[in-house]
Amino acid sequence: MQYKVLKNCGELGIEFDNLKGLGERNTKDFLTKLLENIIKRATRYHEETDGDHVFRYREKQLHSVVCPSIADITPSFLIEHPTERKPRGTKAYPGNVDYWVSYKHLCYLVELKHTYFAYNQNKPRQGITRKFSHAIQQLDNIRKAECEYLSQGHRKLFKIALEAITFQKGSRQKKKVRDFDGETIKIAFQKLMSIAPLKDETNIRSVWILDKRLVDPFEYSNGFWIYPAVAFIGKVFSENIITL
Repeated sequence: MQYKVLKNCGELGIEFDNLKGLGERNTKDFLTKLLENIIKRATRYHEETDGDHVFRYREKQLHSVVCPSIADITPSFLIEHPTERKPRGTKAYPGNVDYWVSYKHLCYLVELKHTYFAYNQNKPRQGITRKFSHAIQQLDNIRKAECEYLSQGHRKLFKIALEAITFQKGSRQKKKVRDFDGETIKIAFQKLMSIAPLKDETNIRSVWILDKRLVDPFEYSNGFWIYPAVAFIGKVFSENIITL
């Protein structure tokens, strides 16, 4: 994985795997811009709020930086786009997809998830893989005919299951969580990506190692916690039904 320094934000590593065919270059471009924008906006939020961290909250709050980051790239997108899902062997039912996005003649349906990773523990929590699999299933359940409708004349429609994973470390003592090492984060990220289904299903893998000035302990009733990194993992896939 190649890492680059984003000014005042820290290091960002991104790698893509097996993204080939029509739309490959623009999809990589879209996702790279999206992640960089999210990081820059999260950093700006930290500065404007005198040290808060948007990724320490839940999934709903995450949209506060994701939505404007998409708007920075394209004016053509819709939040909570109505759609119809039909799992195999069941009746169709109405639902929503987190984002419908149009970018350079391509269409994206994005499901966003968020969870936490105690990177100093031996085994990642099962919720990480469960939420990722759920996002993929939600997109799989959108019927092909529905995808044709949602494409709205675009050259191709992609589905993106994207999960943000906040790295965290806690202690009863403030001094024990204050320091962190970027190399430790990178090793922990590789450990995280070695577990199934993340190892087998992801074709975009990314991690943001925060600049040290952005990492301060937060005090809770159970002790002190830091959030020194955020991973972004995803699966990009297509029904291969919309090619004009």
